[in-house]
Order: sequence, then C-alpha cells, then structure tokens
Amino acid sequence: MSTTEQGIGDPRHFLKRAANIDDAFCSGRYMAVTIEKVLVNVPITGNHGDGTTEERTFTLARVLFSNLWDHRITLPTHEMKLIDSEGIQHSLETDIYIYAEEARVRISKKKAVPYHFQSPEDYVEGRAKVRGWMFFAPLPPGVFPQRFIFRFHAFAPGCVCGRVEDHETLDVIFVFQFRHLLPEAGRFVALDVE
Repeated sequence: MSTTEQGIGDPRHFLKRAANIDDAFCSGRYMAVTIEKVLVNVPITGNHGDGTTEERTFTLARVLFSNLWDHRITLPTHEMKLIDSEGIQHSLETDIYIYAEEARVRISKKKAVPYHFQSPEDYVEGRAKVRGWMFFAPLPPGVFPQRFIFRFHAFAPGCVCGRVEDHETLDVIFVFQFRHLLPEAGRFVALDVE
C-alpha cells in the first residue's frame, strides 16, 4: 500500500499514487477522499418527469468524503476534476438530476435496471463522512481515468462561505496499467448494481 505524499514546494497539495482501485484514497489536513468505484462510459436513461426520457453516457466515480476537521467543510464540486490517460481535463457534469434520481442503467442492448445515484451533500459536518456519485463526460475508446483532483476550502470554524482561511488539494493518480488490469478489475469497468 502506498502512502500519501505532500507536494514538493506546496504543503497544501497531497498526492496519492494508487497501485489499484483499493488503494485510491488520499488524506490531507482537513479532508480525506476514497474513490470507491470508477465506471467508464455507463449509459443512463433519465426521466424528465413528464413521461419523456433521455439517454446519455457518463464516466462515474463513487467517492467517500471524510471530514477530518472539527468544523463543517463545503464540497465545491466545480473544483473536482478528472484527468484522463490522454491528459485531457474534465470537470463534473452539471444539471444531471434526471440521471441521478430514478434513472435506468442500460446493462445490455435489451435490459436496463433502475438505479438511484446518490449525489454528494453540499457540505460535510465536522468529523463526518458523505458518499456520492460524481458524473463526468464519457471517454473515447481506449482512454481511461488517470487522475482525480479535489480542492477544498476551509473557512472560519462553523462557516461555509466568506473569507477562505486555508485550502488543500487532494490528488489521486492511478499508476496501474488499465489494458492489463481490465479483465480482472471488475469493480473498475462493470456496473455493480447494489
């Protein structure tokens, strides 16, 4: 198991080189993240609520956010990024409510199953944890997630906005070779409907 490194020249940047998906976690001074699952190019049908549906494909990551501090911290989703194996940066998809709530996941050409993708909370209370799915754009064939970057802001104790007192960046880099691991890495590619 590898350990979290502090960035050279930047004591607020924490880096974790993950040898496998089970090693994909990083801890800082205020927060810790655990990437529990990564699902590449999952076709999801969302329900508009008026009887119409729409299908889109996403790359998904289920993340456990742990607040290591005694005070509330926001989860600024606009500061969470995926870097793919070609070096392209992807921001979180927005306006995905219809794909998270009461969605249907296509697992074959003829079969889709209902699924509820829990979104992360807007903030994490002191010494608490929240889990949620992050939606990114689909990736081209042969391209895989290589790195996840999370940036957090610490405000005055008890505040979730105002002047930023401190910040930290948690960076998880996958150092395993996808092409060799895909056959046995079922948690990485296949959707495990729970």
